[in-house]
Amino acid sequence: MQSRLLRLILAALVGLSVAATAAAAGSSTQAWSSQGQVFSVQLTPLDGEQAQAFFESMGYPAGAVHEIAAVCVFGTTIRNSARHSVSYDVSRWRAVTADGKQHRLITKTDWLARWKAFGLNSDWSILPPQQTLHPGDWAQGFTTVDLPAGSRFNLTYQWKQDDHEHDATVYGVQCAPR
Repeated sequence: MQSRLLRLILAALVGLSVAATAAAAGSSTQAWSSQGQVFSVQLTPLDGEQAQAFFESMGYPAGAVHEIAAVCVFGTTIRNSARHSVSYDVSRWRAVTADGKQHRLITKTDWLARWKAFGLNSDWSILPPQQTLHPGDWAQGFTTVDLPAGSRFNLTYQWKQDDHEHDATVYGVQCAPR
């Protein structure tokens, strides 16, 4: 049990290191976030090399690493600054490109289904697909979308608070170049 806990702590530190590397990388210094929302989303792009380094360092099989390094990956931070709990469902979030097309995010559930062929049946690094955050809570994880490197989009996202649906947009998000 202690060994597993130590591995999780080490993995979290590696994840923070990758996010810091992404923020420090030349073209990836930009981060995008929603403004003025009680449930906020911040996205920091990782290029394929950074995503590959992270998942390789966690011991993921080469096929799984190749798959995630081939899509747009973002270090994502979500925050609940409301006075009440909020819940979200990533499967409802969309990347909307300039041509108006809506692209589903690849959820943790989707990744686990893809990675099953590589013998993976759990992952803690992808943002949970659904979650309830209590007042003041925040969470981090990777979010992904299958768009070409350098693609630009607006992220529309939803959350529920007191049985009311809310939505917001993070504007001008850009996938890291390769």
